[in-house]
Amino acid sequence: MLFLGTGKKYLSEIAEHLKRAPQTVDFHLKILENAGLVSSSSEEGKVFYQLKDRSILKFLRERRPIPALHHPKPPHEIVEDAMNEITKRLDEIEKRLERIERKLAQLLCFFLEFPDKSLAYFSLAEVVCFYR
Repeated sequence: MLFLGTGKKYLSEIAEHLKRAPQTVDFHLKILENAGLVSSSSEEGKVFYQLKDRSILKFLRERRPIPALHHPKPPHEIVEDAMNEITKRLDEIEKRLERIERKLAQLLCFFLEFPDKSLAYFSLAEVVCFYR
């Protein structure tokens, strides 16, 4: 990343500087690009990389630790968080369904109290007011 701080670099330049295979460097640059730290552009059939925000250089030069907030979670924690969120949403849906079920039961009771009247006899307002 510090090498990219000097300007836009071609993939082979970066690989040569790091003494790594271009495929390895490309793999890691894609991760940095997905994280929003690096951008790429294609010029004359070559892929060039550059820093999106040069303020990262100060952070890297000072060698400060990465705050825990930005540490990626282990996969099992990501799955656990997702399951907890899904469970929470399903519980909310279940509560809504129970409320709807109670209201439908009340409406059914209302209409059963007046078996000789057709549905058209009552206005919606009368039904709602009856069971509020």
